[in-house]
Amino acid sequence: MFIQSFLLLLAISFLSAGRVPRPEERIIGGQNIEIEQAPWQVSLQVNGEHICGGSIYSNDIIITAAHCLYEKERRLEAKDFLIRVGSSLWNSKGTLVKVAAIRSHENYNSTNFTKDIAVMRLSEPLNFTDKVKNIPLAERNPAPGTVAMVSGWGATSIYPKHSYPVHLQGVDVPILTVDQFSISAGSNGQTACYRDSGGPLVVAQQLVGVVSSGYKYCDGPTQFISVSDERSWLLNAIASIKL
Repeated sequence: MFIQSFLLLLAISFLSAGRVPRPEERIIGGQNIEIEQAPWQVSLQVNGEHICGGSIYSNDIIITAAHCLYEKERRLEAKDFLIRVGSSLWNSKGTLVKVAAIRSHENYNSTNFTKDIAVMRLSEPLNFTDKVKNIPLAERNPAPGTVAMVSGWGATSIYPKHSYPVHLQGVDVPILTVDQFSISAGSNGQTACYRDSGGPLVVAQQLVGVVSSGYKYCDGPTQFISVSDERSWLLNAIASIKL
C-alpha cells in the first residue's frame, strides 16, 4: 500500500525488533467492498500503477498524504498523476482524470511523517453519482474505542511476498489513541498497509484521518493524520490551489 520511498523510512521509524511477518495477515484483514460503500475513495496512479489512495473532498479536490507526492527522492509533479474515480477496481472502469495542481503541507517531515497531508486539484470537475461522491471533513477527532473504516488497494499480505489486490478492500478498525495531529487505529491483523497511503479513515460518513504510516510488516496499528486538527490548513490550501 505505501510507495517505495516509504518502505525505507518505515524500517527506521516503526520497525519493532521483536516483530516478524505473519502469513495470515491480510487492508490487512479486510474484505472486498464495492465503490458504492466508499464512493469518495480514489486511486492515485503514476505510470499506470496504483501508488496511493485519496479522498474526494469536492468535485475538483482530492485529499491525500504528502509522501504520496514523492517517488524515491524525486518530487512528483501534477502531470505525473492520473486519478481513477468511481470504480472498485484500480485498473479499470470508472474514470481517469488528470491533475492540474498539487500542494503538500509546507511543514511535512519525511523522517517522522508529521504534517503528512496534501491536496490535489483535478483538471476537470467530477460528475457525482452513487459511485462518485465527496466526503465532508470531520470537525472533531473520534474518541478512543470508536470503530472507523479504512479502505484502499494496499497490500493484503506481505509474506512470503507482497500481494496487492485489484479490488477495493475495506476493514473496520478501532480508534486506539488520539494525539495532537495524529490518530492511531487498527491492530495486528486489521490495519492499513503499503499503498493504502493517503486513503480515508471514516467515521459516520466523515473523513477523520488520512493514512500515513505504520509498522514495517503491517502487523500493528496505522498512524493517520488527523483531519480535524489539520482542518484550517486544508481549507486554506484548497482555497489557494483553486486560484
